[in-house]
Amino acid sequence: MDQYGDCSFCGGDVVLRNVELDYRHKDKLYVFQNVPAGICRQCGEKYLTAHVAKKIEHTIHTKQNWNKIKVPMTTFEPMEVVAKS
Repeated sequence: MDQYGDCSFCGGDVVLRNVELDYRHKDKLYVFQNVPAGICRQCGEKYLTAHVAKKIEHTIHTKQNWNKIKVPMTTFEPMEVVAKS
């Protein structure tokens, strides 16, 4: 049996790949590289096994020295909707 099954969003095939994963925890953004994850071939949804998810949580709580990067950020400004006449 496949460890991920079919995608719960679109029903597509889910295959194992190593990916870059952005993970938010308590107002911080963590980036993990080379994470084994199930990826839907159709829609791109990512799935983690319980073991991998626990390893990520453990790393966030115990790792002392993180490589740091700068990430551009802005506030979204809604566009004004113009009605057609």
